[in-house]
Amino acid sequence: MDAFQPEEETGLKPAIAIIEPRQLVRECLRNCLAEAIPDHDVVTFASIDEWERGKVGHRDGDLVVLYYDPREAGRGAAQREAALRSRIGPNTSLVLLCDSEDPSEIVERLNEGARGYIPTNVSLKVAIEAMRLVRAGGVFVPASCLLQRRGAEEAGSADPRSQFTPRQTAVLEQLQKGKANKIIAFELNMKESTVKVHVRNIMRKVGATNRTEVAIRAFESRSDMKL
Repeated sequence: MDAFQPEEETGLKPAIAIIEPRQLVRECLRNCLAEAIPDHDVVTFASIDEWERGKVGHRDGDLVVLYYDPREAGRGAAQREAALRSRIGPNTSLVLLCDSEDPSEIVERLNEGARGYIPTNVSLKVAIEAMRLVRAGGVFVPASCLLQRRGAEEAGSADPRSQFTPRQTAVLEQLQKGKANKIIAFELNMKESTVKVHVRNIMRKVGATNRTEVAIRAFESRSDMKL
């Protein structure tokens, strides 16, 4: 099946692809979603590798639900997730299921293109409604995570560096060393496009207009903290 074939031409329903390593969770999600969202076909895969081997095509309105484990980011998971995002196309939405509720992690994933972030401690009803929201063009983020992030920002407002996510901090440290985006991407195991997104977000947060100004302002902030 060719990617992005219009539904009118194929006569097929849009699909929900569930990529989840745990068989019980995968099968439960498939059965529940098939009943709750009957106008979509629901297909399942145990991993991104299995999904890729299936050479699954995508159409407008498709939804990919991926179990994401931040602990696997250093073991190639980030690259596999990036490859998946590059293949699903602009009109296919990506929703992440995650055991973590780290607000910084959520913001990073949304900045990289995810349309929903569903912690696995929410109810099944909430998860299904979140997927419906994403299908309708919205973005889902659990309110509890936003409140947690707000509290953390207020508590750390005295430290200018607290506004950066861990990955932004890592990129910033490389910027201060004068390294180019391509080198930063290689050393931090990221896509160059992801590094560019982080650089833009860092510039916006510190009110800088170029990379040199970013490095200077970050250095001044760190110097102020030592006084």
